[in-house]
Amino acid sequence: MVEADHSLKVKLAMANRMLVNEGLTEMGRGHVCYYLGEGRILVPAHLHAYGRTISDCNEEDLVVIDLEGNVLEGKYRESMGEIHFYTELFRVRDDVRAAAHLHPLYTNILVMAGKSLLPISRDSFLFIDGLPVYEGLPLYIKDRVMGRELVERLGKRRAIVHRGHGAFVVGRTIEEVVITAAALERASKKQYYASLLGDPLTYNEEEVRRTYTEDIYRETTSVDWSYYLKRLMV
Repeated sequence: MVEADHSLKVKLAMANRMLVNEGLTEMGRGHVCYYLGEGRILVPAHLHAYGRTISDCNEEDLVVIDLEGNVLEGKYRESMGEIHFYTELFRVRDDVRAAAHLHPLYTNILVMAGKSLLPISRDSFLFIDGLPVYEGLPLYIKDRVMGRELVERLGKRRAIVHRGHGAFVVGRTIEEVVITAAALERASKKQYYASLLGDPLTYNEEEVRRTYTEDIYRETTSVDWSYYLKRLMV
């Protein structure tokens, strides 16, 4: 089990602020969480109840919850909403340790228009296994049933979109989740503008899988995280 020490809390709080700072979510809504192991999740508290958003999230605003959503540690009585995706995710995906929920403008527009994310840019290559769409109502993950459906629809992929609502992204680290979320929105934005000029030119899936390697992704993740971190400190 990973302990929720000060440095981990600082990093997770920064990741939450990055979603807003980089324009990846609307109205300061969303959250990034981290799985500590042994059924414990580090996640922002329900800041909306206090008239706040993740735009100013700090380490003291985080709580530790169990897989039933009960707060185990922290000064707040409840965590952010829609935790049912996280609690169901970490029950079955032992390959991920971090996840995020966000409201990305261009990704939402793409899916609401009934379009699939196409392999037209390096950002989109990250989602070559597909970007599944969840259609459930209400447009809020209100319980474990919806959370389980969302996780099942996600499968082993990196991200999923709840049509008309927002996206959910998973990864091995906090850094990876933020970089993946940013890549998803950039890919959607590029496809949106390319589509205004005509039919976007796509790459062959087999060629993408052969050339877009894990080494490229690791390098990009490291560089991008440093970039976002510096912008956050300005």
